[in-house]
Amino acid sequence: MLSKIQKRRAILAEVIVDRRIGDHLAELSELAFVAGYEVVDRITQKTDRLHPDYLFGKGKAKQIKGRIKELNADVVIIENKFDAIQLDNLRKMWHVEIIDRFELILEIFVKKAGTQEALTQIRLAALKKEGGSRLESHRSVTSRNVIIRKLEKKLDLIKMSKDLRRKRRLKSGFDLVAIAGYTNSGKSTLMNAFTEAEVEISGRMFTTLDTTTRSFDADGRKILITDTVGFISRLPHVLMDAFYATLKEVTDADLVLLLIDCNDSVENIKMKVLASMNTLGAIEAEAIPLIPVLNKMDIAQNREEKLEIVKAALKRQPIMISAKDDTNIDALRLEILNILETYRFHLKIPNTNEGMSLVSRIHDKTRITEEIFHEKVIEMKFETNERLGRYLYNTIKKSNLKVEITNEEILLKQLKKKDTEPKEDGYTIIKTESGEEFVIFDLVEEKADEENIELLDEPEKLSKITSLEEQKKGTSKNEQF
Repeated sequence: MLSKIQKRRAILAEVIVDRRIGDHLAELSELAFVAGYEVVDRITQKTDRLHPDYLFGKGKAKQIKGRIKELNADVVIIENKFDAIQLDNLRKMWHVEIIDRFELILEIFVKKAGTQEALTQIRLAALKKEGGSRLESHRSVTSRNVIIRKLEKKLDLIKMSKDLRRKRRLKSGFDLVAIAGYTNSGKSTLMNAFTEAEVEISGRMFTTLDTTTRSFDADGRKILITDTVGFISRLPHVLMDAFYATLKEVTDADLVLLLIDCNDSVENIKMKVLASMNTLGAIEAEAIPLIPVLNKMDIAQNREEKLEIVKAALKRQPIMISAKDDTNIDALRLEILNILETYRFHLKIPNTNEGMSLVSRIHDKTRITEEIFHEKVIEMKFETNERLGRYLYNTIKKSNLKVEITNEEILLKQLKKKDTEPKEDGYTIIKTESGEEFVIFDLVEEKADEENIELLDEPEKLSKITSLEEQKKGTSKNEQF
């Protein structure tokens, strides 16, 4: 009979400098569990400065040495950053492996990465870490720099290919909704409530680093929904790119559902909302329409208080749900439809071969509400979203095909309203029970002009691209709708 694989025993340690709230070791403990460690002790030291030689005070460092021996620990995981001198001194004193938060997250990424892009990003992050990570510490600086350049070029090509596929999907006529939020807020459960995707639900951080995109129907409107990786606080900057594949889904979304665990404490909700908004800001997604969603209402305490806190912080009305038992899922669907504005077209298209080609494409990408075939024209009424509606309107106006837009005046008012809506920067102050204040900036970012999206639909063209410059040359400028 095979015995269970013995987990490595880990002591978590942190020096707390000038911080009044928050339990960083709670999250570090969860990360350690996901990485496969057994946490045997948690040690903290409060001080007004980090010790230049040992990070911890020398007396505390000796105390940790005693706990290492007493608990037979294999590794010490430190929440703080440390320099080469501190690491060398601690290694000589403790005689065990020592890793920091960065290395721990890197371990998880290595285990969970399921795509070539994720694996490449992880290796790149390991190489870029100051002083190198354990995975790449055997390489010289010159060798690391050469490999970094090669990996960056490889990633450019991978991202380019993914961006082209995303742009094709952006023109598909379907709205894209991204589920975002702090890790363990119930994103996969909500995904399953909307669809029949059967996404794995583990209740642990980073079940996967890959995205799952499925579709669901809302009052006859087909909507794509993407389950993204969970946010965490204080994600090392060089690891941000390792989130590229999943976080890019958020930046392309028409709407973000920011999922918040309503069963969390008031303090944790404040901190996690801040971390989530900071992450959205870092990937330049803060200007995308957002619905705050408080999940796990079936087991949460003080629900109204938490709802008001989130409402005040984000200046938006949250919706309270239980994804597990489908409570208020229909209300969330209605709010999604309310935000995703519908554009209604009434066209008269010439009944010619070219006109029939346009009719066929409209059938593929929109919801037809009425269609009448006359001798000389085809009269069509259909509904679509803003992005495709704007693109379709501009394409028709530039086309040589004489299409009559019967309700053009109404459409123009709708389109111009979206262009001229006032936008102002602002900020929200979140004040914790201990008196500490955090500022969330409501940054405004102008949307890119979507009507100029260019695609390469033919796989043979895509396969010939070998550089960014060649991609620019190879993009067709005469693509028809």
